[in-house]
Amino acid sequence: MSCRHQQAGLTLVELIVATTLTTLVAGSTVGILRSTAAARERAQNQLAVQQQARAAVLAIATALANADRYPDKDAVFEGLDDWLGEMPADRIRFFTVSKRKVRWGQPESDLRECEFFLTEPSEQALPALMRRTDPTRNETPDEGGVLECIAENVLGLNLLYHDGIGWCEDWPQGSRGRPLAVRIELAVLAKSQPPKVWTISRVVSFPHRRTQNQQESEEE
Repeated sequence: MSCRHQQAGLTLVELIVATTLTTLVAGSTVGILRSTAAARERAQNQLAVQQQARAAVLAIATALANADRYPDKDAVFEGLDDWLGEMPADRIRFFTVSKRKVRWGQPESDLRECEFFLTEPSEQALPALMRRTDPTRNETPDEGGVLECIAENVLGLNLLYHDGIGWCEDWPQGSRGRPLAVRIELAVLAKSQPPKVWTISRVVSFPHRRTQNQQESEEE
């Protein structure tokens, strides 16, 4: 009596089909993971740029708000309307009150000169927003202060000044006191695909600003 055994296993065709399907599934999974990682990286980059822009505008606004705590009408407050090509690149300089440490281990005054401006662009980089702080009010050679970069990839810094009638593009040194308000507009670029432009704006008012009549009365 003969006995026939049925052998279980994969044929060559079935093995090829299984291998092909496994390769396709693995390739699709890798593609999905790469796409997800790229999307996450773009989102994180955009969020970081947006947060940096907000922090930079807050730094300018805080310094301006604290300038109102220093009532000296003769203190410097100067806003220059400037451009880098077609890019607004305004500059502002004023005295403000702050206890933020600038030169660690050295004596500092809480009254310091503060300036915000953009650097020149290069072939490799867009302008950066800089903050210069001088907490000593010393003469040469100790004047100048400390430079800090507070935002990169800046497309424009536009500052407007309200004189009580309307918005002005600059505030020349020697104007009577401070403006009634300052509007800050900062545009930055997130280098993603596609590139994303973020624009942050804020208005800082000076509630204790002297009116022209009050200044003239004090001068008399």
